[in-house]
Parts: sequence; structure tokens; C-alpha cells
Amino acid sequence: MTPKKAVITILGTIGGNDNHQKAMYYFEENKEEKKEYFNTFPLLIEKFSDDYKIVPLYTKEAKSVNEKVLQKSDIAFANFDEKYFIDDDKNFTKLFNIINSAIDEFDELIVDVSHGFRHLPILMIVDLIIQNFQNTSKIKNILFAKEIIQFKEYEIIDLKEYLELANISFVLTTFEKNYTVASHIKSQKYEKLLKELNDFSNDLMALNLSNLFKSASELILELDKIEEISIKKQAQSLKKVIEKLSDFKGKKRYQVYYELSKNLFEKKYMLLSLALLYESIRMYIKSSIKKQHKQLVEDIESQLKNDVYKIGDFFKNLRWKEYDKFLRDKNNKINISKDDYNKLKNSFPKHLIKLYEEIDNRRNDLAHANSKGTFSDIEKDISTLLFKYESLAIKKILI
Repeated sequence: MTPKKAVITILGTIGGNDNHQKAMYYFEENKEEKKEYFNTFPLLIEKFSDDYKIVPLYTKEAKSVNEKVLQKSDIAFANFDEKYFIDDDKNFTKLFNIINSAIDEFDELIVDVSHGFRHLPILMIVDLIIQNFQNTSKIKNILFAKEIIQFKEYEIIDLKEYLELANISFVLTTFEKNYTVASHIKSQKYEKLLKELNDFSNDLMALNLSNLFKSASELILELDKIEEISIKKQAQSLKKVIEKLSDFKGKKRYQVYYELSKNLFEKKYMLLSLALLYESIRMYIKSSIKKQHKQLVEDIESQLKNDVYKIGDFFKNLRWKEYDKFLRDKNNKINISKDDYNKLKNSFPKHLIKLYEEIDNRRNDLAHANSKGTFSDIEKDISTLLFKYESLAIKKILI
């Protein structure tokens, strides 16, 4: 189906007087190609009418003036649609509805905001911002005749980039609040930024922590490239958040997991927070035992090829699995004597047994859609688990 394309323009009252002189107009991307017009209306008809429907929004006076302009310019035009007639330019609600109706009717738009009473272009821009959030590909250009020499020379500039800045501002703000990117937001200029935001979000939401530092570094590079004053402050604010979130340097794995768990809890990602809290307590248990039996634990880590999940499983199972049962486990790949196994088992931090079971049970409930109560109940439970873990483990420094 062929897309419906239009140039929407707000008609003003310039150019109708008999003594009004033409001015020179040209587009910013082609300054050599200049031509004289009474206003932008005949220019738009000449340049775009072969490919686009020309849709004027007009008052009674503006229509009368521009009919004279077209007559003086020897241009035929009869497409003054009654549904875009503005009978009361003080009724903002009605004006907004007329503008919105014109925008909604078409699939692809060029919009001219050079003329009309001052509030009309403002209302148009507001509607365009809203529309652009919904569909970034619909609006191709927002044209405005910038005065170079008063009454004599005008440069047609494109304001579309400011809509793009509004979109990117929205993206940066929402990302800082919830670490996600609206998938429909597109931008040629900021394509790499949007990609890195998505990559970081995907790694974080998938708890792909092995790649999170890399995606964070790439994202920070893109945020540092932003120079536009209107969004630079937002970019630097988000940069600080990303740096803090991905600061793993000098930290134990259980500390990293705990800090991410707290952060995701604050963002209301309950299951992700609980999953990280679960991994954190497993790694804390290992670190606690390692403090007493460093060489033994390092040997286990080596045998398991530093697989974090398998290491965590081995050490958390020490609390209940006797050596004989450990040996009968078909999946067991660890070579360890009974004496050494029992040394590790007896070093299990017993003050964490109950808390570990509480975290494990709550995680299983959420992961298997078996949770009871309201969201507030879940939030309260996880907050309590985080507090207990901080008190019983995190605040007890392991060297």
C-alpha cells in the first residue's frame, strides 16, 4: 500500500498586500539555489506537490491572503479542505484537535511552521513531539523560514533534529530510571548510542555479568560523545550511574552481586534482585570457607575450572550433603578426601543456614510463578532478606 504523504503548513497573513515585495528563499542544504516568493506557501507547492499532498491549516483571513499570493505567483491551488479551517484561533482545544487530525491522516509528513499566529506553531510543535514519541519515522522534516535579512532573505532550516533531541532526552531519562530502552525509538545520529544502551540493558536484564563491564565501557564512550547542551547533563548523569553499577574493581564477587541486587531491588526488578542475592550468599559462603582453608578451596575452584555456578553449588551443598552422598553423585567431578571434605563442611557459616534457605525458597517461589500475596508483600519480603544478609554477612568483613 502506497503511504499517504503530505506537507502540512500553517498559513499566515504575509504577502497579500499589493505593495508587499517578494523575499529571497533558499534551503540550508542548497544555498546556491535561491528564488523569490511572497511567503513559504507557493514555495512548498512548487517544491513538493509532485510527491506530497499540500495541506494548509488556515483561518478565513489567512486563506484570503494566500489566495491573492498564489494568484500573484501564477500558481493554481484549490485544496483548502474545510476540516482544516480554523474558525476560532483562541480555542486551543479545538486547534489542537485540528492539528492532530491533520497529522493522523497521513503516513509521512513534512511540516512547515514558518507562519501563523505564534501559538499555532507552538501547538503544532507540541503535537509533533507527541507524535514523534509514538512513531519516529513519520515526520521527515519540520521546516522553518529563518530570517537572514529582515523582509528580504530567508533560509529554510529543518528543526527535525530538535525532535530527535527530545526523543534522546526521553530515552536517557527513562533508562536512568529503569535500565530499558523503548524499542520504537530510532535515530540515525544516535544509532550507536541506542545500540549500546540496548546492549547494556540486555546484559543487565539477562544477568550476563561477564559481559556487563564491556557493554558498560562501550556505553560510557557513547555518552561522552554527546555535546548537545540540551542533553549533555543527562548523559553525564547517566554515565555516573553506569560507572557505579559496573564498578567491579577490587570487589569480591559476592559484593558485586549484592550491590547489583540492591540496585535492581530499588528499580523494582524483584526476581532479578533475588536471583543476585541468591548468588551473592552462595559466593559469600565460599569466601567465608576460603578464609579458613584457602588452598583447599583454590583446589576445588581449579578442578571446577572456575565455573562460578558449579563452585557455588558445591559450597552451598556442604550444609546438608555428607561425604558418602557426595561420592555417589554421578555429576561429581571433584577429587577430594573425606577429611578435607569434612574440613570444608565444618567451616560452613552456620549463622547463614536459615537465611540461605529463606532466600532460596523465596527465589524458587518467584521463579516458578508460585508466589503468594501482593507486589508490596513480595517487595517487603525481599527488603527484609536484603537487610538480614547485610547484617549477617556483608557487614562482617572477609579478608
